[in-house]
Order: sequence, then C-alpha cells, then structure tokens
Amino acid sequence: MPKRNTKNYSKFTFEDLKMLGLRTVVTKLFADETIKPVLPTAMLVETLESATDVSLDTEKARSEFLIAPILRELQKNNKNVFSVYSGFNFDVDATKGLQGFCDYLLARLPLTIVPDAPIIAVVEAKLSGSLAAAVPQCAAEMYATRIWNERRGEPTQIVYGAITTGDNWLFLRFADEITIEVDKIVYPLKPLEALLGVLQHIVNQYK
Repeated sequence: MPKRNTKNYSKFTFEDLKMLGLRTVVTKLFADETIKPVLPTAMLVETLESATDVSLDTEKARSEFLIAPILRELQKNNKNVFSVYSGFNFDVDATKGLQGFCDYLLARLPLTIVPDAPIIAVVEAKLSGSLAAAVPQCAAEMYATRIWNERRGEPTQIVYGAITTGDNWLFLRFADEITIEVDKIVYPLKPLEALLGVLQHIVNQYK
C-alpha cells in the first residue's frame, strides 16, 4: 500500500515550488494610477476599532476581528461577483501536496457547496513568521486554484493571492504558466481606503 502523502499547503517551501516548475519574482503589481481609494463603511471602521478591545494574540482572533470583517465588506460591495469560503478543504492533487484547508477562498458565484471557480486565495500569516514566509503556501494555493478551475472548464487567466496578518497585507499574482509575482509593496491596515482600493481593483478584473 503506497504511503500517504502528508504534504499540504501550509508545509510548502520555496524549494517545493521549484519542484512544481514554479518561480517567484518580486515586482510592483499595481500602477499607482490604477488604484482608486475606497471609503470604508462606518460599520467596518467601528468593527476594526473595537478589535483593539480584545486580545489579538492568536491567529483565530485576528481572522475573526480583522480579516473576516474586511472580506465581508468587500463581498457586500460586490454581491454579484463572488462569495467567500472560509476554512475550505481544498484537496486538488495529493500527489503534489496540493491539499489541506485554505483560510479563505474567494470564488465566483453561484454560492455552492464547493466553489465553482476560485479567483483569490487569502492566507493568514503565522504570528511567529513574516509575510514573506507564507509566500510558498499562498503560491501553492494559487497553483491549485488554477488546476481546479481548468478541470471544471473555467480557466481563469489570472489568479490572485493575499497574505495577511490582519495588520498588513501582501498581494500575489499568477499571470502566466510558471511565474508567481509577489508585490514589493506591503499595505498596512491604515489607511484603510488604500487597502480596500487594492482589493476592489483585483475584484474589478472579474466583473
């Protein structure tokens, strides 16, 4: 009986990406003039401000009080574009280690039990690590997303990814067959208008 592959997204390294034929490059993903700031709703501002009253020393807390509210607002602003899948078991190809749970997947509508066409993978960076340390995990999920879409006859030319601690966000783009582009700019939670503007700019490409 063959030994079960225990590799999963969270265990990916840069060397693992090379073995998949992928490479990562650092670049500026977005031209300044293409990003239009998006004003947050009063509810989002209040929600994020209230997060200062709770302990954010765990990944679960940051997910609930910082990341999820931002994604909910983005979804409300784009109700006819995508839905959010949280903690989805995204098993695509166990032989390549493309298996395990994704923190968040943003997928085109309709909302179904399994996402029809994921477009953005969001990874929570470990509190003990850096945003860059989570690049292999996010890149692996983006690669799996492309395979998933192609198998369902829904090829997505560009797949995006985001790595976040809640306080800071780093964006990735998978635009060709082998290259994962990593943005050289890290977007902090404040100013919130700039962060929401980048997220909206990404979503606009799927309208």
